Amino acid sequence: MKTSKLTVVKIGGSVLERAPAGEAVLDHVARAWRDGDEILVVHGGGAELSRWLGRLGIATRFVDGQRVTTAEILQVALMVLGGLVNRRVVEALVRRDCPAVGLTGADGAGSLALPVEDGLGAVGRIVSINAPFYLDLLAARRVPVVASLAWGPEHGWLNVNADLMAAGLAAGLRARRLVLMTDVDGVLDETGSIIPVLDVEALQALIERGAARDGMIPKLRACRQALEGRVPEIVIAPDFPGAPGVAAGTRVVAGTARVPAPRGATMRGDG
Repeated sequence: MKTSKLTVVKIGGSVLERAPAGEAVLDHVARAWRDGDEILVVHGGGAELSRWLGRLGIATRFVDGQRVTTAEILQVALMVLGGLVNRRVVEALVRRDCPAVGLTGADGAGSLALPVEDGLGAVGRIVSINAPFYLDLLAARRVPVVASLAWGPEHGWLNVNADLMAAGLAAGLRARRLVLMTDVDGVLDETGSIIPVLDVEALQALIERGAARDGMIPKLRACRQALEGRVPEIVIAPDFPGAPGVAAGTRVVAGTARVPAPRGATMRGDG
């Protein structure tokens, strides 16, 4: 199976909320589709979810950049991520003449998940992809917009980190590129400078030494997962690669990056 034109794009809720940058991100995604790329969007929405939890008086906490998801939080996540945020992204792309199709990982039995079992509650990891379901949509020139929620036959609905879900889809669909959009210019070292290239060794060192914090931890784990799935191009950046006036971000490569191993790195969590 080969999908050489496919780019899987993870768009965090904080990216979409940045004005006018969020609008520009969607412009660039739609332009890439019009130029002939196949696009699959995975979105988070952690900031919006946190706001709704606050309105409802439901406490929330994070462990290593992932939200601890109780049964009560899961119900709100289904409404906010699978409903409100997903509808917003679909609407924004349709307004740009991009035929978006709003989904969760459960729709079409597209993604099967199992619990991560790290004390996170109803949080899952993608273990299999129904590739024909997504490939049929892509072949019809549709743009799947997938909320970071999945389903397992024994455990029901599970909240899935959007970066890790995007990596699972990119690997399962043999995408040519995975783009993890974030609210900073890439992976930053301890001086605030962008690390232009990370190889597997440097990436793993950031995780093992505890230099990665908050939302960066699942992002780097997602990069490692995509590398293991042989996704040839992986980018962490604030916008679509090649967009005018946009930072190039951080490329993650399988081989030796030929740059000094970073001593520290930061990135805010962005849903």
